[in-house]
Amino acid sequence: MEAANLRAREGFVKLLLLPGMDGTGLLFEPFLEALPVWLKPQVVAYPAHEPLGYAELLSVVRSACPLLEEFVVLAESFSGPLAILLAASQPPGLRGAILCASFIRCPLRTPFRWLAAAALPIMFRLAPLWPARWALLGRHETVRLRQSFATALASVSSEALAARARAVASVDVTVELRMCQVPLLYLAGRQDRVVPVRCLRAIQRERPDTQVVELPGPHLLLPTLPAQAAHEVGQFIERIQPNV
Repeated sequence: MEAANLRAREGFVKLLLLPGMDGTGLLFEPFLEALPVWLKPQVVAYPAHEPLGYAELLSVVRSACPLLEEFVVLAESFSGPLAILLAASQPPGLRGAILCASFIRCPLRTPFRWLAAAALPIMFRLAPLWPARWALLGRHETVRLRQSFATALASVSSEALAARARAVASVDVTVELRMCQVPLLYLAGRQDRVVPVRCLRAIQRERPDTQVVELPGPHLLLPTLPAQAAHEVGQFIERIQPNV
């Protein structure tokens, strides 16, 4: 308790949060409310109207990294490869990485991977929201999450979403994962309809020391199970930073 109170006063650990494919971070709100007080969250929002891939977005993430503080990066889904690319470059202060329902290679099987590789803005302008909500939130959907989801997607251009879909289709950060030297936690949803368990297995083949926690939730674990996810994040950071 004394250590936790000390962290609360001095803010020892910064948590850099990289959002899912919407790139807004709006869906992080329930999770942020549940975080331990000794964690200092910083949400990185991606440019909402620019069609950027992983290489360009990595520059955005790098510029958001704390310069003189220790930090842990947490990446949701789409942003997992960005966290791995960042960790592989060994930035000063990075002490750990957390992947939430993410991947090192495209999680889609053909022909869906081909569809993503050829994604056009019109596909996102015309697509209804309810299939995506069903896939991402499942039975955990609430009025608050439904509204946040709609607001997040409405604030991002279809050109940006199409570019991110194309980036997912071709991504492969297997080599960079081997270069990561920081402790790694993977949060998996037992009801995930988007990222299959083979994506976790691929990570474990390259990093057998990956710590894995399964939660009884859908793909978007952080907004749907915020208290449980925040607890596991706090526990992981305390394990890798026992003396902070």
